[in-house]
Amino acid sequence: MLCVAKVRPGGHSYYLEVVGTGVEAPGEWMSAGSRSLDLHGSVLPEDLGAVLSGADPSSGRRLGRWHDRVSVAGFDLTFCAPKSVSLLHALGARDVAAEVRDAHGSAVAEALDYVERRALAVRRGSGPTRELHAAEGVAAGGFVHRTSRALDPHLHTHVVMANLARAPDGSWSALDGRGVYAHKAAAGALYHVQLRHELTERLGVRWEPLTSGRADIEGIGREVRRAFSRRAAQIEENLAERFATTGTPSQRARTVAALSTRAPRDVNLAPETLRGWWEERARDVGLSPRILESTLGREPQRRHLGQLEQLGQLGQFGQLEQLEQLGQLGRSVTRRDALRAWCSVAENGATAKEVEEIADRYVSRLEPVEGWAGARDAPGVGERRHVVETRAIERDAQEELRRMDRHLAARGMSRSRDRSLGLERDQGLDVGVGMGF
Repeated sequence: MLCVAKVRPGGHSYYLEVVGTGVEAPGEWMSAGSRSLDLHGSVLPEDLGAVLSGADPSSGRRLGRWHDRVSVAGFDLTFCAPKSVSLLHALGARDVAAEVRDAHGSAVAEALDYVERRALAVRRGSGPTRELHAAEGVAAGGFVHRTSRALDPHLHTHVVMANLARAPDGSWSALDGRGVYAHKAAAGALYHVQLRHELTERLGVRWEPLTSGRADIEGIGREVRRAFSRRAAQIEENLAERFATTGTPSQRARTVAALSTRAPRDVNLAPETLRGWWEERARDVGLSPRILESTLGREPQRRHLGQLEQLGQLGQFGQLEQLEQLGQLGRSVTRRDALRAWCSVAENGATAKEVEEIADRYVSRLEPVEGWAGARDAPGVGERRHVVETRAIERDAQEELRRMDRHLAARGMSRSRDRSLGLERDQGLDVGVGMGF
């Protein structure tokens, strides 16, 4: 999944506290915007501190006239692998663990590329003249962590993105943070669909049924996953105590529970010690090396050249229409809604590029909603909205026209057609009415 949190000024020390201990690896600069600021390789504390405070790490000059007044220094985009993937990474053979880590890294990179292209924007002007422009030069460092605070296997990457961007006119300012949150679900869905694709290709794993666009590896069951999810258990126990008689806790309540049960990280444990603990617990819950190995090679590894066309031939493109009929797409959609919906039905995954092409093809067949939301199409939060019901109306109209054609053909008659409007239109409506249509 993808979690988004605000990074306050001076709050970046958490991401650096375990670097060099052997438990977690150093961070790496990973966005296109980082390269534009000449940030490469490992994340150094002074460079991360500079960009989060609104300064050029190379020259020290201020970037953004009013950045010292910004209360949010950056955004933490945390991409979390499913628990079964974390277990395969933690307990699998060395070559298997390397494949899992590379697959996770590829999925994070694709999702971050989407965020940079579609979610990041800056505002220019005010009032009725205010416009959204694509953001450039946004620095982001990725910190790959493999454990939770409870020291369970938990493969995840913190992408720490500075709240500072360059507009096309060359000026610097804070991001329009609404776009980050608007695209959060789509970016998370892209991470998971790319991860499933990567691991299916690399290791031939199969997946359990999808739940909200996520899935665990087949063969690593729920009880095993629960045994290695002590942080989740701590949060659930806290919520159970607080909401025993007051109903279902909100997302905010879950966040409060996570913060209130958070313990300091122990950065002094060697990786060998952790693996020994994990292997012992795995044996206790029946996850032997043989069972873990049996999860591999279940799905024939496939080349995905031309996969977009293959998916179309297999009818998977029609999944969006099925979601539409079930009401899961809502009455109007943006491109990011369609993208997320298709990710939620791609069981073995797909590349991010393929999913974006499918979303583009789907949205291109919809009519924009009336008014401002359908007229605009801006970066970040400003994606154009489209009416979903239009497609159902069009299908019904086309079916009615086909029925009319069959009826007239049986009597040796035909409709006159006007193709100039793109859709066939009955020019003899009075005849049709007279015949009972």
